[in-house]
Formats: sequence, structure tokens, C-alpha cells
Amino acid sequence: MSALSQQKIEFARNISEQRINSYTGTLLIKTKNGVYGVDPETNNISWGNEDLKKASFSEYSEIPFTPIVLFTQKPFINSKALSQTLNSKGASKKIISVYNGKMLFDSEKEGFKAVNKTLILPQRKAILVDGVKDKELLISLFSYESGELLWEVKASETGFFKNLKGAFFDDEEVMLDADQNIYWLKNKHLLKIDGGSGEILFEQEKVTSIAMNASQDVLFVFSNSLEVKKLDEENSITALNCSTMDSVWQKPVNIWGNISDTAQDHGKLVVITSKGFNIIDIPTGNKKWERSDALPLIKKIVPLDQGYLVVQDNFLVRINERGKKAWEKKVKITFSALENPIYILENKESALYISPSQANVVNIKNGIKTWEENLRLNTAGFISRNLKLSETYFSIWNDSDHKLFPVYSEKRFYIFDPASTEAPEMHDGFEFTRTAPNLKIRKSGYLLFRDNLFYFHNRSGEQLYQKSYPKHSSNSILSGTWYWEKRGLGTATSALGFVGNQITGTLNSVLVSADLGLLSNVSSSIYGTYLSYQGSLDKLTSLDQMDIDLNVRGIFDRIKAGRKNEGSLLIVSPKDEVFEIIRLDIDQGTDQVIKTVDNSYSDFIIDQVAQQIYFFKKKTVLVENLQD
Repeated sequence: MSALSQQKIEFARNISEQRINSYTGTLLIKTKNGVYGVDPETNNISWGNEDLKKASFSEYSEIPFTPIVLFTQKPFINSKALSQTLNSKGASKKIISVYNGKMLFDSEKEGFKAVNKTLILPQRKAILVDGVKDKELLISLFSYESGELLWEVKASETGFFKNLKGAFFDDEEVMLDADQNIYWLKNKHLLKIDGGSGEILFEQEKVTSIAMNASQDVLFVFSNSLEVKKLDEENSITALNCSTMDSVWQKPVNIWGNISDTAQDHGKLVVITSKGFNIIDIPTGNKKWERSDALPLIKKIVPLDQGYLVVQDNFLVRINERGKKAWEKKVKITFSALENPIYILENKESALYISPSQANVVNIKNGIKTWEENLRLNTAGFISRNLKLSETYFSIWNDSDHKLFPVYSEKRFYIFDPASTEAPEMHDGFEFTRTAPNLKIRKSGYLLFRDNLFYFHNRSGEQLYQKSYPKHSSNSILSGTWYWEKRGLGTATSALGFVGNQITGTLNSVLVSADLGLLSNVSSSIYGTYLSYQGSLDKLTSLDQMDIDLNVRGIFDRIKAGRKNEGSLLIVSPKDEVFEIIRLDIDQGTDQVIKTVDNSYSDFIIDQVAQQIYFFKKKTVLVENLQD
């Protein structure tokens, strides 16, 4: 459509739900007849799928960097114990491509009573499904082009799963090696399955967990075969060559405590347990130390040039190169052990910690706080009341160009500089409700916005302007080119009922490549740094590394196109008998009414990326294209 053009789309039935796919820009419409896709370029209905009549957008999840979405319908009684027995109905899943509406997988049509995990295998153009069918626990591979069942493996035929009727199963793990062979861990039994034929290549019992190295050619197998009285004391780790299944190390490595998490760092395997942590050299199997000091309840480990900073329970401690505590006293950094997220920002001889409750700078050498008083971000009472809320009341962003970290917490705004010894000033006066606002990082400062309220602060914290507009009671804004900018790729994928290890692993390898530049160092995951993209998309020269043949290029083209509009925001505001469409210049703070629309429409979605607004009324969608 041309600039400032208008188009109407009519449906046969009333519109009940609507959503824009963040990655493709496809408008999805739900009516009683099914789900429909509207092409964002032509604004024509490009497909309809009647098999999604019973689907709800409340069950909708997006797979990052792909046009694939999941509709996961959970049972009325969503009990973990019930869903993992063979006689109870569990979750059902429908997987579609929003480019063409094609159903890639429908668990109910395939006869599954419950689906535990699904994994997309782009190289095989297939979907791996782990679930219950005909009272059998099985794992199956389906072609997402033809829908054909390629193979299935029944657990009862492996010799390891006995007395299945009514049995309760532990959480499963599914992962792939570099040759697309499948490793399936269920009920402490491990199977290696040929990805092409479904043939079982390897079996092992008494396995508690598994992990894969970054190049996906070494499998780490965690097991506990000790006598009962020592079950909580020691676990063993074996490294297996994925091609031969021979041991890489001379003997298994024994680790103190139950293993809770692992990470990899430059050829090292970081193993976090109920007792502490250890570092294993992957090629040799040598441990960094025999045992660390007792460190139960580890929430985060940040590697230093010499040693590690560890968030343990409510405290921050430093561990030296021998695994021993290096400070005389541990530093309390949270009111509650449940607080999340916690950020540790290292800067040479000091480290800035920021938790939902407080912040301070700590001398890395001696653990002494730099600021006499902690910067109180929230009270203990507020933290305890809000730990279970789904709304975000605390947010931190990374201004990587200026090495600053804006923080919003309970109507207060701070700009942290890890290189400064001074505590940041507090800025208030915001009228947002308890939920944290969105934030746009600009060269000249920061725009905080939500619900037609806009505040722009320069990097010193000075407010340059404030604007508010009347707000319609029902609306939705797809506000950023980068959907994951605020939430983080890890957060977005972990929220899905989808085993994303293969796609997420591929994405991480691309995002850290030379083509895309560096990543930020905001510590948010349990080990190391929180990877949020900070390079320029203009440096994206090759998508071949992605190895995903699902129109990924179109997704990146959309992101690139959206960057042209980063300097402005579209706003819809009711006035008298119309909706005013306003364009706000973020840096200048100037606004202009560029169009008005009849206010009879009940809802709207703003797609800031494509500079389009969709208005909804009964069977009609009005599309306003507002490209300059």
C-alpha cells in the first residue's frame, strides 16, 4: 500500500481475537470459522485454517526467529502428576506456520493423548514429539511437509521401561547431536536414537540428567549409582563421544552434591550442585578443585579474571581459584531468596549488583561496599507481596553504546554507571501503574512509555519532556523492532512449551558470530552473561549459519525495515467522535496529528515496525498504513 493509505478487510463472522506475530508481522484473526492470516505487505487474507476453530490466542506461543507458532491446550485440571501418567489426558499441541497457515503438527489428529515435548528439526524438515499415545509412552518423528509419520519408538519396547501402567515419570530431556541423532532421557533411562531411522543406538539406565557441549559432539551423562545414604553427597559425570559413544575421559568425574545446572565457558564445563560448584576441563576431565566451600542455593555465578562472584541464597560471595571463600563476610544483596532477576556488573576492581530490592557497588578484592547505604529499590514488604505477580514491577536495560544501565522500579527511575563510585540519582514523578513501562534507548537519552504516557530523560537523568494523551480502554501495541529486547531471548524461549535447545543454540551461535558483533555482559543467567543483541543488523551478511529453512530471511528483512522508524512512535488517542493518529518524534518531543479515524472501532493494534494500525469492529478490519 502507498503511504497514508487505507484498506478494509471483511470476514464472514465476527472477530473474536486478534494478534500480530512479532517476527513476521502477520496479522492473525480468530473467528468462529477458524484462524486467518493477513499478509502485512498486501493486507489481503492469505490463508485460513478451520482446524484452529477451538484454538485460543491465550494458548499461543511464538518460536523466536521463525514463522512457527504453537497452540498448547492444557487439560482442565493441569496437574503435573496426572499429565505424566499414561491413563490421563495431558496437553495437546498444534504447530503451524503463520506464513501459509499450514498445520505442521496436530497432536490430537495423530492420536496423542498427551504431548510432553516437541522439537523442530529443520535439517530433517521434521518435528520430534515426545508423548503418550494408545497408553504407550513414545517418541515420534513427523515430516512437517507431508505430515507423514517417519518413525516412532515405544518406551515399552526398549527393555528399560517396565510396569508402565499408571506409572509416574520424571521430567524428560530431549536433545540432538551434530548428526541430528536424538538423546531421550525419561524416568532415569537414556536412549540414543538414530534421527533418520528411529533405530535405538545406545541405552543406559540410572541417568539423572544429560547435557551437550557447544559443538554437539560430546554428551555429558550425569548419574547417581551410590548407596542410598550417600544419594545427596556425590554424583558422577561421564563424557561420551557422540559418534562412538566411547568415553572421552579416562574415568568418570565425581562431583559433590546433586547436580542442579550446568553451563559451558571456553572449553570448561561449569557444574552447579546442591552443595556448591566445580569447573571441569572438557578435553581432559580434570576438576578445578576437589570441592568448593559449601555453597547451597546458588542462583548465579559470574567468572572473574581471578575467581568467581557467586550469588548464594540472599548473599554475594567471592570464590578464589581454589574454590574457597575469599571475603571475611558475605554481602547481603536481597531481602528474599526468591528475588529475580539479579544483575552483577563487573568493572575491573569492583562489581555493581542490582536486585529488585537494592543495589550497591562491592570491592571485588575485599567485599566491602562502596556506598555507605544500599540504594533501596523496593521495600521488603513490597518484594514479598509481589514475588508471585505476573506483572513486571522491576526492569533493567542495557545501553551498550554508553555502558549505562537504566533501571525502573516502582515509579522511580535510575541510570546506573558501573564505572562510577557514586550512587545514581533517583527520578520520580511517573504516573505509570505498578507494571513497569517500555523503554526505548536513543542516542540522546531514554523514552519511558506505556498507556499513552511518555517521559524522555537524557543520560544524566534530566527530564526533557513529558507527554500524555487520552487512552482508549482496549488496545495493543507491538512497540519494538526487537520483541526480545526487553524480555531476553532466554526468557522468551523458556516460557514456551517447546524444547528450544536446538534452535536457541543455533541462534546463540549466530548472535555471537563476527558477522553480528559483540554481545552485552548483563549477568542474568545462572552462569556468565545474559546475551542480548547489541550489534548492528547491517552487519548481518549470512543467514546460512542459521540452518533454518523457514523463511527466516523475511523475518530479518522485517527487522531491518523496522529500524527506519525507530525515531518515532504512532499513538492512537480518542478525541470527541474520532480517534486521532499521532506521530511522536522521540528525540525532539514534537507530535503531529496525521490522520483521524471513526471511533466506532472497538479495538486496535499498532505495529510500530511496519507503521501500520489495525482497527477492529465486528467483521471488519480497517488497516491504516502510515509510512512516511
